Amino acid sequence: MHRARALAVFAATTAVLAALAGGDLLRPSANNHYVHLAASWLKGQLDHGGAPPGYPSAHDDWGRVTTLELRGGERLRAYRCRTPACERRRREARVEPWITLDGQHRELTRAQILRRSDAWYVTFPPAPALLMLPGVALLGLAFPDRLFTLLLAAAIPALLVALLDRRRGLGDGRAAEHLWLAAAWAVASPACFVGASGGVWFTAQIVGAFFLLVHIGAAWQARRPLLAGLALALAAASRPAIVLALPFFLLEWSRAGRRPRDLVRFAAPLALIGGLCLAFNWARFGDPLEMGHRLLDVRWQARMQSIGLFSPHYLPRNLAAMLWCWPQLALTPPYVRLSIHGLGLLFSAPWLLALFSARRPFPQRRGLLLAAALVMLPALFYHNTGQLQISYRFILDALPLLLLVLADGGGLAPRRRFAALVLVAALINLYGAAQFQRAPGQLFVQDLWWPFAPDPR
Repeated sequence: MHRARALAVFAATTAVLAALAGGDLLRPSANNHYVHLAASWLKGQLDHGGAPPGYPSAHDDWGRVTTLELRGGERLRAYRCRTPACERRRREARVEPWITLDGQHRELTRAQILRRSDAWYVTFPPAPALLMLPGVALLGLAFPDRLFTLLLAAAIPALLVALLDRRRGLGDGRAAEHLWLAAAWAVASPACFVGASGGVWFTAQIVGAFFLLVHIGAAWQARRPLLAGLALALAAASRPAIVLALPFFLLEWSRAGRRPRDLVRFAAPLALIGGLCLAFNWARFGDPLEMGHRLLDVRWQARMQSIGLFSPHYLPRNLAAMLWCWPQLALTPPYVRLSIHGLGLLFSAPWLLALFSARRPFPQRRGLLLAAALVMLPALFYHNTGQLQISYRFILDALPLLLLVLADGGGLAPRRRFAALVLVAALINLYGAAQFQRAPGQLFVQDLWWPFAPDPR
C-alpha cells in the first residue's frame, strides 16, 4: 500500500511537470552546465576546454580565469576588476586593473602583457554532474538534463509520502495529510517551476532537496547513520548551505544513545566527499575554499567585487524577495506581471503560514527548525535573490525540513484551511511555471531592479 501510494504520487507529479515542460522535455536545457562539466571530466579536463556555449553574447554563469603572461616571465591567473574605482582607473590612467586568484590587485598596461588566454569553468558544486556522468558517457552533450531534473523532482514528493506513510501510518486522516503535503511541494511551491525547467541552477536545487529528504529519513532517530552522512554530503555537494542541516543528525544521535560508531559512520562519507570537493577546488583555483562564484563572467561582477558575495547589505532585499515581493497588476493583457525576483512566499506559498500553528511538541521539532534556520541563513546575505524565478526558490533548500514540521507539529489542522491555501498556491505556481516555459517575456516586468533600488555605484 505504501509503495503504491508513492508510485502514484511519482506518476502524477511526472505528468504535471512534463506537461509544463512541453516539447522541450527531451532536449538539453539552454544552461546544461552540468552536462558540460561531466563531459570535461570524461576528457580529463578541469576547465571547459574553450569558450562556453553561446559566447560571447548568450552565455550565462560561467566562471572565467585569464592567464596573463607578462614580459619578464611573470605569469598570473586573474580576473578583471570591475569596481567603479577600477573602471575609473581604466578610463583615466589607461591601465587594465586585474585581481589575481590569491587576491592581489594589479594594474597592467597592454605593453606589459605578452599574451593572454582564457579558461572557463563550471563553478557550481559538482554532485549533479557526478550523477549525470553515466548518461553523458552514453549520450554526450545530448544528455537530457531537463528530463533528469524532472524525474528527480517528481521523486521528492513520492519519497516524502513514502517516509510519512511508513513512519506515521495511514490512520486518523494521515493518509490525506501526506498527500496534501506532497501537493504543497510539487505544485504549490517554487519546486513546480524549478522541477519543470532544468538548467544548472534548478538542477542543483532539486538534487540538493532530494538528498536532504533522504538524509532526514535516514537521520530520524539516527537509524541509518552511514546513509544519513552520504545523503547530506551529496546534498551539500549540490547546494553547500545544506551542510548546515548537520545539527539535526547530531541531536538525533544524542537522543538515540550517543554511540561513537554511529557518529563515525555518519562522518566518514561527509569527510570523504567534502575532501574531494576541497581537492577539486584546489586543483582548479589553487584554494580549497574557492568554488569560483566570484569568477563568474556576469553583469553582477561590480556588485560582487564592491560589496562581496555575502553581506548584510543584501538582507533587506532578500527578506522582501522571500516574503512579500508583490506582482504588478493591470487592466490590459497580460494583467499580471512579476518582478524577476519572483513573488514573495506570502503570495506564492501562503500555506507556509501553517508553520505558526504547528505547535504540537515532538522530539525532532527543535532539530528540524534549527536546521532549516541555519540552511536559510546564507541565502539571506547572498548577493542574488535567485532571479529569474516565479517565487523565492532558495526556500527549497530548507523546505523538506519544514514539511516535516508541518506533518508532525499539527500544522495541517484544520485541514480544509490548509487544503484551500495549497489550491490557491497551486493555481499561482502552475500558471507561473507554464508562462515561465512558454512566454517569459510576457510574464516578467522589463525593469531589471523593480521593486528594489539599484545597487549604489
